[in-house]
Amino acid sequence: MSRVFRAFSGQWAFLGLFGVFMMASCSQTKDTFINRTFHNLSGHYNGYYNAGVKLLEGTDRLAEQHEDHYDRTLRVYRYANAEKAKSIYPQMDDVIKRTGTVISRHTIYDKNGNEKPNSEHWIDDNWLLYGKALFFKHEYFAAMEAFNYVEVTYKKETTRHLASLWIAKTYLELTQLNEAENKLDYVRNQSDFPKKNRWELEATFADYYVQVRNNPKAIEHLTRAAELAPRRDDRIRFLFILGQMQQAEEKFSLAFDTYSRVIKMNPPYEMGFNARINRARCYEAGGKGSDEVRNELAKLQKDPKNKDFLDQIYYALAGLEKKSGNEPGEIEYLNKSVQASTTNKNQKALSYLELAKIAFIKPDYRLAKGYYDSTIANLSNDHPDYTEVLQRRNSLTRLVRYLNIIQNEDSLQSLAQMTPEQRAKLVDDQIRKEEEEKARQKEEEQSNQIFQPGNNQQQTNQFNKEGGSNWYFYNQQATAFGFNEFTRRWGNRKLEDNWRRSSREQVFQATEEKEDTLVTEAKEIADPKAAAEAKKKAMLDAIPATPEAIEKSTNKIIDAYYNAAMIYREQLKDNSSAAEMFEELLRRFPENKFKLQSMYQLYRLYAQLGNPTKSEYYKNIILNQYGDTEYAEIIRNPNYGQDMATRKSQLELFYEETYRKYLNGEYTAVIQRRSQAETMFPQNAFMPKFDLLKAMSIGKTQTRNNFEASLQDVVRTWADDPVREAAQDMLDYLQQQGGGAAPAVDTARSTPVEQPAATARNYSYFPDTTHYVIVVFQAIGGALDANRFKTKLSNFNTANFGSKGLQTQDLMLDHRMKLVVIKNFANKAEAMAYFSALYDNDEVYGVVDVSGYQQYAVSINNFPEIIRQKKLDEYEDFFRSFYR
Repeated sequence: MSRVFRAFSGQWAFLGLFGVFMMASCSQTKDTFINRTFHNLSGHYNGYYNAGVKLLEGTDRLAEQHEDHYDRTLRVYRYANAEKAKSIYPQMDDVIKRTGTVISRHTIYDKNGNEKPNSEHWIDDNWLLYGKALFFKHEYFAAMEAFNYVEVTYKKETTRHLASLWIAKTYLELTQLNEAENKLDYVRNQSDFPKKNRWELEATFADYYVQVRNNPKAIEHLTRAAELAPRRDDRIRFLFILGQMQQAEEKFSLAFDTYSRVIKMNPPYEMGFNARINRARCYEAGGKGSDEVRNELAKLQKDPKNKDFLDQIYYALAGLEKKSGNEPGEIEYLNKSVQASTTNKNQKALSYLELAKIAFIKPDYRLAKGYYDSTIANLSNDHPDYTEVLQRRNSLTRLVRYLNIIQNEDSLQSLAQMTPEQRAKLVDDQIRKEEEEKARQKEEEQSNQIFQPGNNQQQTNQFNKEGGSNWYFYNQQATAFGFNEFTRRWGNRKLEDNWRRSSREQVFQATEEKEDTLVTEAKEIADPKAAAEAKKKAMLDAIPATPEAIEKSTNKIIDAYYNAAMIYREQLKDNSSAAEMFEELLRRFPENKFKLQSMYQLYRLYAQLGNPTKSEYYKNIILNQYGDTEYAEIIRNPNYGQDMATRKSQLELFYEETYRKYLNGEYTAVIQRRSQAETMFPQNAFMPKFDLLKAMSIGKTQTRNNFEASLQDVVRTWADDPVREAAQDMLDYLQQQGGGAAPAVDTARSTPVEQPAATARNYSYFPDTTHYVIVVFQAIGGALDANRFKTKLSNFNTANFGSKGLQTQDLMLDHRMKLVVIKNFANKAEAMAYFSALYDNDEVYGVVDVSGYQQYAVSINNFPEIIRQKKLDEYEDFFRSFYR
């Protein structure tokens, strides 16, 4: 009994002493050994350890949800997006709670209430975990505060370097690349940076260089990150991205070996599959691994589980044919890839893009344009190559438009030389051929043999022969242009009858577009015979039958020649085709309005093409016959541009002030200042813009006839300047609409803005001013629920445009329509990029059809007018013409 008592007494004595220890150590103001030991134990095991387990659990789960896009360079880290990050909120909130409790209870303070950073060894680690949890919740600014606190407070702890590294990571997520680079350079120079975290520093450097597209530097850091990373999954990922970088740099042998390493490491199925596909495209003709690659692709092709990946397999086989120099085989496999595409639209786009490049290099610009159209139709707008592809497509679209104008107007003028009977017979024959072609296409559709541009080269060539390249209305390229123009203006519409008309009337209407090519809107006529007669009449009416009409047609041909030649030169960098086009223009129309400009361009082109004889020929004509022009002065004085630059600053200031006066409505002053500019700065480069501002001011203050006359002066005087196109667009609009003031043009930039045709009286076109995106829908009882929409919109903005700091505001447009405003965008381009990402986005609009709401980009100048009018009909037309 006594021994039992003594045992209990000993235990109670120990517990008593432990209790005294606990009470003594709970103080947060005593910096003693016992106190520090207690807080260190609690900070480590009660907080940091358990919080770290939760953080690892959450980040692993987030990595699993990250969606990789193998059609582009993978992200170095698997952070997923803000929407998917919500799934780990419970774990991250637990981390924040645990670390926050440790920080609040176990931080030791001095007598003045300031933290003693070096007295407790786990508070800084808890702060770092706290910041990471916020980071993975996509609360980047709050995370930045936590990391900054660690960086500046714990100056003797190595955690300050890790905090600096995570600050750099945060900057990268916010796309603040300069700040990220500076912080990474700072971390790199810290000699006591923890060795065990060196892999993470290398990976973050790689992430930065991938984002800025510096592939050589990315390769350097990925190589080291793959060697140092402790986790196998990270090493596999870094190696795969390394292979992508080497492939992009055309270091195919190295990329081949890198992808082989990835495959041997038994990666996840999709990554392994894409490693095999990419490795096949890195195979070098005559190099190693030929049989292995082809056998491997054959096995992949036969595997049933790769049914949805056949497009990628064919794409890889096309790459092998390309390496072997077998272009027909490459085209065949690319077409198979397009046909086999099921769910991967971006792969379909990439296959079309390769076909486009083949046609572009030939060059066959018409065919290339069709393939670029197909590429853009399938390529997601967040793809890193989207902007470059879109620019190329737009250049080709404009080129083909001008080539079609030449072809069309030549054909129409040829028809004008025929007798009325001959014309009628030819039109009848074309209508008959069209009906036969429709019947043939219908049979093909029923047999699931849908025509794809370039699917069969023989079919394409045959179609071009039969498609009537001599007759515009049944030319495949012209038809394709009409389809693309429709999509540009109206978007992807649901297939239904009379989609544009609320009354669903069955009508037929022939309209003449800006290019004066006949476009018949898709209307129904119950009587096929009446429809054929209406079509025949429209075709015959398009033929220029008077001297005035012939002259107008000829001017269109001349404009098209010059514009096409400039596109060849400036946008497509095809100097040979540009020279041929300028030569043809001068041959056909020796005294055309672009004669001097064309000869100057030929002087430059032949110098670049290494043909000094022809270059000197045109140089001498300009100096001898046009010696008093600016073109001659440029040839005589190589420093002419530099001399002009000394006057540029004063000229720019004068122009900017003139432009501000236009914006302020001081139209009379603008007209006067145009004359002053000519006196103060003779032959200055801004005169076209001064003239256009003057014309616009006349449009605001004088009669319609005076306005038209001033625009015609701009067109005649500045035939080779972009303002000509802006003025011509407004003239076309006035002639089509029979009146109405034209909108303003943003001429303030040194590079004039390309100006679409004007379509509205009350709105002005200022593409480089602040813009909003607005969404209008029925407030009550409509397809959209206002509260849910705003929540989804906020999530969308955070996930996709978090660094933009977008603001949203909602108000009632009238008693039943709600208007949500997303602001601010720097210019039209930024607003339209957001507009495209938001339009018909399933995450925001769900299953709501586009007919259930209206979405527009609107400049800050035009927004008050929308609110004042409280209706969108007129702005709808303006938006379609200027923004779509």
